[in-house]
Amino acid sequence: MTRPEQNKALIQRICCNDESAMDFLVNCWSPYVHEVDDIMDGDRPDKRDQLKTFAKAIAVYTHPFFLKNLFALRAVATLVTVNYADVVEWEKSSDEWKAQWADHYRHCAMDMVIAVAHICGGYEHAFNISQEQRAICWQDHHHPKTGAPC
Repeated sequence: MTRPEQNKALIQRICCNDESAMDFLVNCWSPYVHEVDDIMDGDRPDKRDQLKTFAKAIAVYTHPFFLKNLFALRAVATLVTVNYADVVEWEKSSDEWKAQWADHYRHCAMDMVIAVAHICGGYEHAFNISQEQRAICWQDHHHPKTGAPC
């Protein structure tokens, strides 16, 4: 199975085949948080490009799945933003524990994926997805031999 096929199967499993949930995660949340990260990392210096990302927030926070689950997801989105702000502030800290925490928690946007899994499939489903997703995040962003961030 190719990586795109694996990703599609994974998102279907996360969302219990809920089309609206899949659309929210794949077409709204994921591109938005990756673009915000690119802006913070300086990879999107063009102001117009940054504004396009800010405009995407409108689609994220008015998506039918988000609105249907507004009271559950609004707090998650806020906490992801707060946690990511801490990551940005601490990722280059001279305090080793802060830098380590930031390296670990830079994947905090995954909390939205876990929240969607909970909405679609309940606690046990979210728990199973959470451990799998955290492992994938670590493996995709750290050197396999040294464990150093890449």
